[in-house]
Amino acid sequence: MGFIDTIKNYEPTIPAMVWTAVGASALTMAAGFFGLGWVTGGTAEDMANEARNQGHAELAAAICEENFRSYPAALEQHQQISEMSGFRQRQFVEGQPWALMPGAESVGRDVAQLCAARIVGMSAEDLPAQVTEETIEQPEVDAG
Repeated sequence: MGFIDTIKNYEPTIPAMVWTAVGASALTMAAGFFGLGWVTGGTAEDMANEARNQGHAELAAAICEENFRSYPAALEQHQQISEMSGFRQRQFVEGQPWALMPGAESVGRDVAQLCAARIVGMSAEDLPAQVTEETIEQPEVDAG
């Protein structure tokens, strides 16, 4: 009697079928969680919240950057913030009126950090020239 005949004539017992099912389930779960990226519901919710917070911070930082570009003293402040260290840059941004989002009372740390990085990353040529009394042209008055 050969190997093929042994397999053809095999009659599994109930305990063997149960243990096969348990083993297959354990193997499937191990492959799914450790190899295929499956996560529990709580982990998925945490990941979604983190993605939402990160998206909010990136959007707020982009608005902060645009507000900074239109600020009259942007060029001067760009020079100041570029000379500061990382956490001082964040603190500087947290104290600026152009960093506040509409309806907000304060600037979040992550938003301030992202905004500071964006500001430091821009070149001074991207900023409008600082408005001073010398740069404002006085209209000519016709005396006649």
